[in-house]
Order: sequence, then structure tokens, then C-alpha cells
Amino acid sequence: MHTRIFQRLILVVLITLLAGCAQVATPTTPPAVEEQAATQADIQEVESPPSIALVLIGPKDDNSWAEAAYNALQVQAERGARTAYSESVSDVDVARVMRGYAEEGFDIIIAHSFSYQDAVFEVAEEYPNVNFAWAGGINRTAPNVADYDQPFYEPSYLVGILAGHLSQTGSLGALYGFDIPVCHAMGEAMLAGAKTVNPDATLTVTAVGNWGDVSAAKEAALAQVDTAGVDFFLGCGEGPTLGSIEAARETGAYATGYVGDMARLAPDVVLSSIVWNMTPIFQAISDETAAGTFNGPFYRFGVKEGALDVVLNPDLAARVPTEAIEALEAARQAIVAGDLEVPFIPE
Repeated sequence: MHTRIFQRLILVVLITLLAGCAQVATPTTPPAVEEQAATQADIQEVESPPSIALVLIGPKDDNSWAEAAYNALQVQAERGARTAYSESVSDVDVARVMRGYAEEGFDIIIAHSFSYQDAVFEVAEEYPNVNFAWAGGINRTAPNVADYDQPFYEPSYLVGILAGHLSQTGSLGALYGFDIPVCHAMGEAMLAGAKTVNPDATLTVTAVGNWGDVSAAKEAALAQVDTAGVDFFLGCGEGPTLGSIEAARETGAYATGYVGDMARLAPDVVLSSIVWNMTPIFQAISDETAAGTFNGPFYRFGVKEGALDVVLNPDLAARVPTEAIEALEAARQAIVAGDLEVPFIPE
């Protein structure tokens, strides 16, 4: 009798334990955890950067104008933004490309060429809820269109210091795609920098009439050598710069890389390069879009802000006298400190 009672007691205990195990095996999410997960999702959605589409007039790996913008786009992608780009887009096709990105829901469309100007303002009017930006450098904006300056004249002044020391003739040459303010100011600033070393320095300017025609630019550069004895070149625009490099190769002159380190293209003639970090521009556009404060801004980031600088070609560095390096560095620090304001002469 006692044995049966004991067996029943054991059976009851086992059933109770199994029931408890079943409850442990099927946990439920407490309401507090569900609310926390929803909150985290909301935070992630709010913190997601605005999406950005980029339209380039040249190939993204041109080591110059287009690549500078593409590199800045990649930084935004690394920060979590949805990004897209189109390269080598002609002026006649850029409006169609921008409309496509607007229809895809991109928050920001950056048209990285001065020549895209008309198309940008046309399409921006059609999509008032999309923010646009273009490489005008002339402070032409609209409520949903930003313009970003290219104060290349600041590093051009530093290049001029090098030219003043390295030019044997004192005759400097500048080739522009077009004689627009951004380009004109570059040549004038280079001459001003050169005159701090050689007061008799002169500048010969040619507007090629095309941003990408390397052959025409080369012929223009060779003409400058023949007529003015130019032996140090500066280019504004990729085509003019590449043309000047080709001419420098044939004549023994020095050339300057344009918004990208071009030393590897011609290590025997590219003495220095103007380099452009566009990340501050893209970040400002993104931040103001996210904050809802974007309203026709005109962005300007130069040497002081760390967006522009000059780099020397290490293969030719031995040719640069110590006093030239010291003068260049002193001028750079003075610009950063606000003690030197490089003259801006747009026309």
C-alpha cells in the first residue's frame, strides 16, 4: 500500500517537472523588449543618411575631376547612404539621367560639371522635393539647387611659387577649357605667386573652347612655347591639363596636375598637382538635406578647410630648391591661419 502511494507521488512530481520544462522551452518576448526593438528600428531609420546620385562628365577613374567627386560619393556609401552614379554623361543627355534618378527617389542629385548648368535648373524645377547641386562656382542657386565653389586659385598661388623658382624663362602658361571665373582666377593666382619670387614673371593664357579635347589643348600649349617661351604650365579642365602635359613632354617644360595627383601620368614633367578633397562638400549637402535646412546654399571649401592642396611629384622633388619648399609651406600656413588672402581675379 505504502509502495503504491509512493509511486503515485513520484508520478505527480514528474508530471509537474515536465510541465515546468515545457514552459521554459517556449519563452515569450516581454512587451518591454518589443518596444525597445521598435525604438531601435525607428532610430536606424532616422539616422539613415540621405541617398545621393552623382552624374559625371568623364570616367570615374580619370585621376582628376570626375574621380574627385566619385571618391567623395564612396565616402557617403561607407557611411550608409544609398548611392548611384553615371559616368561620361554628355550635356545633351544629362537631363534625362537626372530625371531617372529623381524618379527612383534619390534625395540628392549632384551634377558635377559647369556645362550641366541649364539642365540642372530645368530638372530641379520639375522635382522641387529633390535637392540638386552643380559645379558652377559662380553662386547661382535656387531653393533646391546648391552651387559649390572650386577655389582652385588658392593652391594655384602655391604652384606659382614653385613656378617662380623653377621656370628658366619666367614665362608661364595657362590653358582653360573656357575662360570662366574659376579658371581665370587660377591663372592670375599662379602669376601672383610666381611674382613673389620673380617680379618679371609673365602669363600667357589660352581658352581651348573644350573641356576634353586633349589634342587641341596640346597644340595651344605648343603655340605658347613657340610664341612666348612658356616653360611652366597650369591647366583648368582635364583636357587642357592633359594637353599641357603632352606639350611639356615634347619641350622639356613643367606641367601641373589638375584636381588629382597626375604625377604617374608623366613623372618626368608633372612637377606638382592640385588635389581636391570633395568629401566636405558632399557631407555638407547630406547634412543640410537630412536636417531640412537645405535652401540654395553656396559651398566654399578651400585650403584652409583642408579641401584643396598641392602635392609634389617625388620623382622631381630633388629639383625643387629648399627655399621654394619653405616659401610654399609658409604661404600654405598663412592661408590656413587667415594671414594670407590669395587674390581672386575672376575676369
